[in-house]
Amino acid sequence: MSLSFSEQFERPEGWLGQLAGKIMSLENRTINKWTLDLLHIQPEDRVLEVGFGPGFAIELAGEQFPEIQLDGVDVSDTMKNTAASRNKKLIDEGRLHLFVDDIALYKAEKLYDKVFSVNNYPLWAERQKGLAVLYSLMKPGGQLAITVQPREEDADEEKTKQLARTISYDLEKAGFSGTAIYYKDVRPVLTVCVTAVK
Repeated sequence: MSLSFSEQFERPEGWLGQLAGKIMSLENRTINKWTLDLLHIQPEDRVLEVGFGPGFAIELAGEQFPEIQLDGVDVSDTMKNTAASRNKKLIDEGRLHLFVDDIALYKAEKLYDKVFSVNNYPLWAERQKGLAVLYSLMKPGGQLAITVQPREEDADEEKTKQLARTISYDLEKAGFSGTAIYYKDVRPVLTVCVTAVK
């Protein structure tokens, strides 16, 4: 059974999934750059993106920080293919590895300095389990950034602020500390980024 177009944004597949990926890339460009800026990535960092979608943020990070190592995990095979095509050079250089998996089940051989996720957290089936996995995969002092721009039809500033409170609470419950909340006024609605440290 094929997915409806709205469902393509959760688990993109096929040509409709590719179209959803293009829309996500355009809409997320500004907030991807903002999120990367908030992470203060260093030249030797190992970085993970959760829910990499069409791979725009990975591309941007690879260009901005030519010495970092990048990994990405996403539930969609279609998005893996799209992101791999977009970032072929990074893959060929051995700087990028992409994985298809649920973050709650993801395993990695190395620890990460920085982890980020843009417009993906509300789609996680098991958020607390996913955060516990990330906590275990991060170096002490490693930084995590979760950015969300509400996409529901009734999305508004108050929904964004409620999300900020929820994400902060979830991070603290998972063992992270030093949570900080940042807002960016971008269309179509206020966006939040919550950062925290292991």
